[in-house]
Amino acid sequence: MATNEIFKYGQWLSLPLPLRGDDPSVNEDPTRNGDPVLIGDIVGFAQEVGGVAITWPDASACASGAASKSNVSITYRRNTANSLEPGWASVALCGAFCYPVEGWDPTTAGTGSAVGIRAAKNSEEKAILVLNSEEDHWFGHIVGQTKMHMKDPETCEPIGPEVMVPIINLVQSFKPNPNTVPDKPAGS
Repeated sequence: MATNEIFKYGQWLSLPLPLRGDDPSVNEDPTRNGDPVLIGDIVGFAQEVGGVAITWPDASACASGAASKSNVSITYRRNTANSLEPGWASVALCGAFCYPVEGWDPTTAGTGSAVGIRAAKNSEEKAILVLNSEEDHWFGHIVGQTKMHMKDPETCEPIGPEVMVPIINLVQSFKPNPNTVPDKPAGS
């Protein structure tokens, strides 16, 4: 038995997000649950972001079809079970996720198409996924597509027809990237 093993499976980790703003205890990073992230050379999808109040159902969950509007709303200011501080996120480093990809058209780009990630540069924007973009960091590849209804954030009612959204399989690469994040205390 290895005595230096820290995690049995190092594919779902709490990682620091790139610092945005002036205060590390706040970190104005706009990343939210389900968003793609680029941390140094690591790519993944944020599962939960520390220091961000979670309201269910929220507008994005309604819009993506992950929830339906009800007359009950729950807000968590901090999930004490995971001890994530502001500026940290639980990140999935493997798996396949549906997420919009800039430049993707289901009639011209199918399974096997390369997907890159363009890192956000300030607290006003989020990282975006881009089809076949050599100047952006490698993120993964498309393994299929699924249909989703776009929904009204207030009522959770469908707006227009279903739209196709690609399913992206995460692939970790080893291209050096200057977007590394210095380790910082997670708090106590």
